[in-house]
Parts: sequence; C-alpha cells; structure tokens
Amino acid sequence: MYEEFFNLQFRPFDLAPDPKFMFMTPQHSRAVANVRFALMNHDSFVILTGEIGIGKTTILNTVMEELGPGYVTAKLVHTTLSHIELLQALLSEFGMPNYRKKKVMLLDTLRSFFLEQQRAGKHVVIIVDEAQNLSSSALEELRLLSCIDTSDQRIVSIVLTGQPTLDDLLDAPGLTQLRQRARLRQCLDPMQESETRDYIEHRLQIAGGSANAIFEPETLGEIHRLTGGIPRLINTLCDTALTACMVEGQTRVNLETIDNVVHELRWQWFEEQDQKTTGSTKAAASRSSPENHVSLMVYRSGQLVDQVDAVTFPCVIGRSKANDVVIIDNEVSRRHALIDCIGGIFVVEDLNSRNGIQVNHKPRGRALLRSGDIITLGHVDVVFYVEKRSLATKSVTEQALKQASISDEDTGQRTGIHELDDRLTG
Repeated sequence: MYEEFFNLQFRPFDLAPDPKFMFMTPQHSRAVANVRFALMNHDSFVILTGEIGIGKTTILNTVMEELGPGYVTAKLVHTTLSHIELLQALLSEFGMPNYRKKKVMLLDTLRSFFLEQQRAGKHVVIIVDEAQNLSSSALEELRLLSCIDTSDQRIVSIVLTGQPTLDDLLDAPGLTQLRQRARLRQCLDPMQESETRDYIEHRLQIAGGSANAIFEPETLGEIHRLTGGIPRLINTLCDTALTACMVEGQTRVNLETIDNVVHELRWQWFEEQDQKTTGSTKAAASRSSPENHVSLMVYRSGQLVDQVDAVTFPCVIGRSKANDVVIIDNEVSRRHALIDCIGGIFVVEDLNSRNGIQVNHKPRGRALLRSGDIITLGHVDVVFYVEKRSLATKSVTEQALKQASISDEDTGQRTGIHELDDRLTG
C-alpha cells in the first residue's frame, strides 16, 4: 500500500488490533486498573460502556493478558439471543456445544463446569460484547448465572461491554438486582484533541515515521474534530488519507485531502443530513449551534452588500425571499445551497442549482466549512465565519472590517467602514 511511498515499515493505522501500537490515555489506564482489580476480586458484574471503536476491547484484552492462565474466558459477540440461545452459546464457547432445548440440562452443565474450574483453582469470566442488544430475559439469565457460587467465594464474573445505551438498559426498573451486583460501572469518553495528536504521532513513530513529516499541522485538529476522538475513526480517516496521498503523489496530508476523504467515506454527518431531509422539517429547522456564532458576509465585486447571522440550521441561501439568506442575482437559483451544522461540523451543500457552487474557488457539490472559507454562487461570494460565542462580537467585526475596508489613501477617506461598523455593533 502506501508504506513504501511514505518510507514506513508497516501500516500505522490498520484497523486490525496490534499490541505494538498500544496507546493508553490516562482514562484507559484507569479502566485497565479498575477492571483488573474487579476481576481479581471476583466481582459478579463489571460494566464498561463507550462509543463504538473507543477501545473497550483493547482494555479487556490487556486485562486478560495481565491476569494470566488462572482465568477461563468465554466471549459472546452475538447478543441478539434468547435466554436459551444464550446458554447454548456459552456452552459452545467453553468447548461443550449443546443445542438441546431443555434449560435445566443446560444450566446443570454450566454449573458443573464452573465448579470444576473452581476446584482447579481457576476463575470463570464471561465477556459479553455489544450487551446493549441483550433482551431483559437474557440479562436476567446472566444475573442468575452470577449467583452460582460456593459457600465462601464467587466462582464466575460477568463483564458487560457496550455502547452508552447499555447504561439506559441497565437502569430499567426490572434490573435492580443486577445493578446491585455491579460494583464497577465505567464509561469511556473520547480522546481530547491533545490525546488525538499524541495518538497519531505514537502510531507513526512505531511505524518509523513522523506526524510532522506526513501531516500538515492544521490537519491534526481537523482529524480530531471529524472523528470526535474515537480511535477506530481516527485510524480509518488517517489510513484512507495516506492512501489518497499515495495515489495523487502528494507527500503530505492537507485539509483538502481530509475533506475529500470524508466525502468519499460518506461519514455520519452525511447520513444524519439525509435522515434530517426525510424526517421532520420542523425539528430540523429548530436545530442551532449553541457554542458557536456563525456570520455570513456577502460580497459582490469585492464590495460588502450584506451580513447575516445564521442562528438555526440548515440555513438556506438563494434568490427566493423565503430563504434564510436572500441573494438577488440572475446567476443564483431560487434555492441554491444550504449550510448545515451537524455534531459541531459545518457543511455546505449545493441544492441542484443551475450554476453550482464553489468553495475557495473550487467546484464542490458538498464541502466541510472552516472559518474564512469563501462560498461562490454566481457573481457573489459568501464568506463563512464561525467563532466561539464569547469571542464572536469582537472577532466577527474585526474580520469583516478587514475584508470590507475600501480606502482612498490620497484623500484619507474610508468608504463604507463607519456604516459597516454601525451595522455590526448597533
């Protein structure tokens, strides 16, 4: 693939788990320590939640390797099972396949196996992945299995891992007894931006490369923003970006590469936009960006003609007076383009207009937006600004004045600046 092109020893962002790339954030290290302690203490239930690809499996693999051969493990990855199928799947994982329907026989076989392992000095650990898909009856069956013990010690521990909806499932009124048996419930959060940067640098160094040599500096913050700090998504985005650079003969990943890769991958922000379009228009219209202040500065032939604050999204631009931003121009369609904000990511999309749109002077059907990007519709440029709300008033004014300044040095006059200042601060 791209290893030779970038002088790497192997692919640094392969999705396959590889121990040599192990990267532990402080919260991952805490999770390893907590889970290890819980299993060494033979706790009945251990619950670990977090988004897909955040590293739950990595944590469990690390713990089980550290605990060594004194633990016998079964892992269930198919969880859309009835309570009978759950027992059958467990027996199969323990090397004793039994597909009979009689529940009493299945339970007796499992109980005998647990006690046999206990007499051999081993502790049984049942790991259930994607546990948010379990039915209430299957969860109750697991609770009852955790009650199998001797007079002086517990002989089986059950680890439930899943997405954040697992917490909602476990908080249901009928699962009080299971919750009471779970001393450890830990939720993993995505990595911070600094951790994302360290993660990318770590994997590249292991592969014999350097983030500074392969990624332009501003791309690392954008990768964090787009992936939300989820390791698996970071790997996917970086791996695809390096492949794209190899194909184009490009020695460094830049922001345009990242934009193109996200468009090709059709990630969640596209999917959410499609769902929004087919769903409730009213709900979509009320969506806003509470953390950011968005301003659109409209220019014609270099002259500022309008400034609009985008409050709700999607924000539609076009010639019709029904749009959020109205631009009277023969080259602009009635509904020309829209700007949307999905999960903190701003997107511009052409609405099948007659003349299309350009972003930073390049034709695009869709594109991610960053502050300062120029959207061209016909003869009109719309400059997109986004700022944190705490900085918005001062920043947008300064940026707009800088863009719109029209000076006449011979006469010392500055045309239109005072009018613009009054409009922004009035």
